[in-house]
Amino acid sequence: MAPRPSPNVYRRLLGYLRPYRRLLLCGMSASLAAAAATSGYAWLVGPLLHAVLTGTPVKLAGFTLPGEQLLRVLPLLVVAMAAVKATAGFLQGGWMQRLGQRVMADLRAYLYARLLSQPPAFFERQHSGELLTRFTADVPLVEFSVTQALSSYVKDGLQILALLVSCLLIDAKLFLITFVVMPLTVLPVRSFARSLKKVANRSQTSLGALTALTAEQLQALPVVQAYGGTSRALESFEAESERYLGQMRRSLFLRGAYSPTVEVMGIVGVALAVAWGARAISADPSLSGRLLSFLAAVLLLYQPVKSLSGTLSQVLIGLVAAERLFALADVPVPPDEGEQAAPLTRALTLEGVRATYPDGREALRGVDLTVPAGARVALVGASGAGKTTLFSVLLGFVPPSGGAVTWDGMPMSQLKPSSVRAQMAWVPQEPVLFSGSVRHNLLLGRPEATDAELWEALRLAHAEDFVGALPGGLDEPVGERGARLSGGQRQRLALARAFLCRPSVLLLDEPTSALDAQSEAAVGAGLAALMKGRTVLVIAHRLSTVRDADLIVVMDAGQVVEAGTHAELTARGGRYAQLLGEGAVAA
Repeated sequence: MAPRPSPNVYRRLLGYLRPYRRLLLCGMSASLAAAAATSGYAWLVGPLLHAVLTGTPVKLAGFTLPGEQLLRVLPLLVVAMAAVKATAGFLQGGWMQRLGQRVMADLRAYLYARLLSQPPAFFERQHSGELLTRFTADVPLVEFSVTQALSSYVKDGLQILALLVSCLLIDAKLFLITFVVMPLTVLPVRSFARSLKKVANRSQTSLGALTALTAEQLQALPVVQAYGGTSRALESFEAESERYLGQMRRSLFLRGAYSPTVEVMGIVGVALAVAWGARAISADPSLSGRLLSFLAAVLLLYQPVKSLSGTLSQVLIGLVAAERLFALADVPVPPDEGEQAAPLTRALTLEGVRATYPDGREALRGVDLTVPAGARVALVGASGAGKTTLFSVLLGFVPPSGGAVTWDGMPMSQLKPSSVRAQMAWVPQEPVLFSGSVRHNLLLGRPEATDAELWEALRLAHAEDFVGALPGGLDEPVGERGARLSGGQRQRLALARAFLCRPSVLLLDEPTSALDAQSEAAVGAGLAALMKGRTVLVIAHRLSTVRDADLIVVMDAGQVVEAGTHAELTARGGRYAQLLGEGAVAA
């Protein structure tokens, strides 16, 4: 069974209104004025029509007005009511829309902040397409529930209440006869609501799957085309699209059937009122004015009731979307608490460190390692040996399941994770750049850096010449993921970004292994400058990197199996020598 939205979901959404209580009060006051003006129409229409049809005096607000005088006064009152209703409606719409947009901006910011605080492991479990669906599809549905729906609830609800009170005051018997069917409308409302919640949840889940499939296929399009998988990709898309359309057809059917059902039941009540009223007028013609006012009020009820019933179906869909958003936002975030980490001056130490995958497999199994400050340590080993996981532990992305990591003798569990990361610079094998300018990418770690500092970082990374040759210089767009730059240029920008951070510890995932000889030489020169005077841990794939290291650590199956210099390990003839022979460490 599809999960239902919790009754607390809408209450939680409305909790975002608290900072804007004054704006909400203004909107509700305008809605009350519009409702009062609408109710006034009903009071005036009956006397006006009665005077037009019969020419007899009419009692209005305790005063008896002759027919001629009534025909002069009542039109002016009707125009005044219309002006009040129009002005109040304009103000109410503007205030409530502004309120809703502010609430949704706060909700988006909260959700995005929660996502930014999640560790990389969270995104490994979630498909990026599904996460994008929460922002592109779920948020607009919730936005309707807060903006349009709240506005409709306040405006239409007050109008309905005011008109019902008018009907009751005009004629209590007619009121009871007309609205005797109202309690019966609860049954279809509950049935439609229950079914619509289920279908809405399924349709949003299906849309997420469709978006995820589309994003994955487009990101891997060169591979799909190279292997002749275009037709199969299209078949998968069409099958997922058909599933989504099936769910949407059910949703549209339910939404389409809901309003007419409620409307028919309302018309039954009006028919009963007309039948009873016709009999009453035949017995007492003086009741005609009262009946006309009553019918006017009932007819004026049609639009707000129809609007409110249509809004209800949208609200139910929005509540399902809100529950999906809150389920994402409520995933626990690792706390960013503790003491501030200072630059590393003595040693970074791992003692019996273990790390476990979500499925229970151990990625690190009791790693012992001491990295003296200022040393260059190379990590080597076959794929899956645990090298990348070790970096994730040091960066605080993966919490150790056992053992301890100390920073100058201080357990890293007692240090604020963000402050530890501020002392590190991570340069991955594949550089990560963002859409935007060169400047935007360099300022990621130090947004307060000056232009002079940017150019100095570019010079040290051997990137000053090519950035200076770009038409826009620092403000030149680099394209999506740096697509307008070569691989060597992207990597040198990543190095410049690391320079700008002024780290005390450098984590390198052999950033030159995927480059051509010319680019490797330029990037290698930048790396040499970057590593000077810093503590460096490098995942090594090249013999040149390994040979220059102060310490080589050989990892296998999540453990340190050997450690020493290149000469010592080669002479020992152990696992390191075996890796050299297998070509796992390239020349």
